[in-house]
Amino acid sequence: MMVSARLPVAPRPYQDELLSSWMARVAARYGSEPLELMVYLAGQGGRDAGARQVDDVAPDMGLLRQWAKACRIDPERLHRRSLAARYPDRPRDWFLTETVPVCLACFDADVVAGRDAYLRVNWRLAEQVVCPEHRTMLLDRCPACRGRLRLSLRMLNGLLRPFCRKCGAVLTGRGGETEDPLKADFAAGVLELQRQINGIVRGGPGRLDRLERGIRTLWAPLDRDGAARPVLALWYDEPGWNCPFEARAAVGRSAPLQHLSVSWRALTLVILHDLFGADLVPGAVLPEVALVLFQRAAPLPWLTDGRDLRNGKGKRTIDAGAERVHRLSKRPVHRLNGNFLDERGDFGRIHP
Repeated sequence: MMVSARLPVAPRPYQDELLSSWMARVAARYGSEPLELMVYLAGQGGRDAGARQVDDVAPDMGLLRQWAKACRIDPERLHRRSLAARYPDRPRDWFLTETVPVCLACFDADVVAGRDAYLRVNWRLAEQVVCPEHRTMLLDRCPACRGRLRLSLRMLNGLLRPFCRKCGAVLTGRGGETEDPLKADFAAGVLELQRQINGIVRGGPGRLDRLERGIRTLWAPLDRDGAARPVLALWYDEPGWNCPFEARAAVGRSAPLQHLSVSWRALTLVILHDLFGADLVPGAVLPEVALVLFQRAAPLPWLTDGRDLRNGKGKRTIDAGAERVHRLSKRPVHRLNGNFLDERGDFGRIHP
């Protein structure tokens, strides 16, 4: 007969902490990673439960009950800390499901307050690219090794601190070193756009539908389904501009922001402001520059109800289109201009 495991020490979750962050802190107290502790807990109550990653948006209640029993905490209290419970009216497309970006100043504030470092709930919001408290850009790359950020919580001077899993560097803002004024000004400007987008997401379907259509169109393949370049390539006004590899996963997706780094999500907000002004969303009549861009978008299902408006033919499925983009991203490029060999490079000018 299996006996339910009960951990002798388990920290309580902070009010604004992600569930996955709390589980990582519990596991770190035992020198373990969350998945390793899950396997241990699952060994007490079922073989398969430990193989499941916790979902910050809508966690599995069976998994939460195992953690709740082991940590002597009400499972409903844990459930209320899921993103779906905290933001019941927010569409799922507006939560990040991959890398969680972080604010180093927040981690430094944790040290000053004498508490464990932890991941904040609002870092998983798709429009969140600037920390509203410290007015600095969030990071999704390690400042030491520049690799994609994957955190590991470890003990340092009696507190759990965040380390880069790849290079082992402790993640810190170095006590608030003076930031580049240009970066600070950019972050302040993007913060205001972020607040406006947040208001649109919370405001209901009207403007939100137009906002989502605008973002999807900017990241739609240029001219034809499966192209590796998005429509926003035209905004750069640079012939031969090649979409960086890190952004290609967003091309042709129905929820592009979920697949973009902090810098590309911030740039998307800036482009929306450049095209549509303070409203940030396309209206009934598009500005001339926006019209030029939008006319070049490939007819995807979520833009044209699955039909090619130019020739009336049905288009391929979303998954097939995305697979074509990923395949093309590995194709060779021209040795001089960096364009993919079967992609057009001259986009023409859109700015006066």
